[in-house]
Amino acid sequence: MISPDLLAILRCPMDPSNTPLVLDNEQLVCQRCRLVFPFKEGFPALLVEEAQLPPGCSSLEQLPCQRPPAS
Repeated sequence: MISPDLLAILRCPMDPSNTPLVLDNEQLVCQRCRLVFPFKEGFPALLVEEAQLPPGCSSLEQLPCQRPPAS
């Protein structure tokens, strides 16, 4: 479905730490914030508006990568 070379360079657009995405059940998942990006017509749709929020998050502001660091 996706080449290992392409998978190695894809990153979550919401994650400032540049965490790599992983392939899981024919979707791309951010390892840090757990946003799920679907494939559309064989291509990864890395638009935040099309991503599925992880369980427990009702908005993008609630993602772990969007919260301020703990002091």
